Amino acid sequence: MLMDKTRPFYRLGTNIFLRPVPRNDFAAFLKKQFAHSSIRIEDSAINLIMDLAEDVPFNIQQLAHQCWTDMKESNKPEKSVLSNKSVHASLEILVRQQDPFYSQIWGSLTSIQQRTLKAVMAEKGANMQSLRVLQAIGNGAATVRQALRAMSSMTILREDHTANRKFYRFEDPLFASWIRLTTD
Repeated sequence: MLMDKTRPFYRLGTNIFLRPVPRNDFAAFLKKQFAHSSIRIEDSAINLIMDLAEDVPFNIQQLAHQCWTDMKESNKPEKSVLSNKSVHASLEILVRQQDPFYSQIWGSLTSIQQRTLKAVMAEKGANMQSLRVLQAIGNGAATVRQALRAMSSMTILREDHTANRKFYRFEDPLFASWIRLTTD
């Protein structure tokens, strides 16, 4: 909304790039908030929320809130425990709520870009120029490079550099979840 020159709030305000909140601190915060609502928590569920949201604070809050809402709106005893199963169910509800938005993005991509996104998901964004990945996508290195650059400029993907390795991540990890749920 702030980075797209076709949007009304383009360049409004100052961009502040935050690093992920320290995982242990965020996990403690989430546990405390769920406990205040008399919701029991499996430790693995808190970690799953943060994994699915790729430690992006906004996405963690969004998914945790959806989990809390789903559990509070249900009167079933099994819904009083935050489990991996309940997190996945809440994730599905959350990404399906975004279906019109994600469908529009997906529909605007070329088939090569779509296949490249699926490869990014399958490979966790690494080795995108390897022969195996290129064969899975069905295109040459230059075409895949161009697709990756285009999707980076559309703010669908971003390049990360860790330990002298380049890999690609989704700007919105929930979009990757939507792709897993709704595409072949």
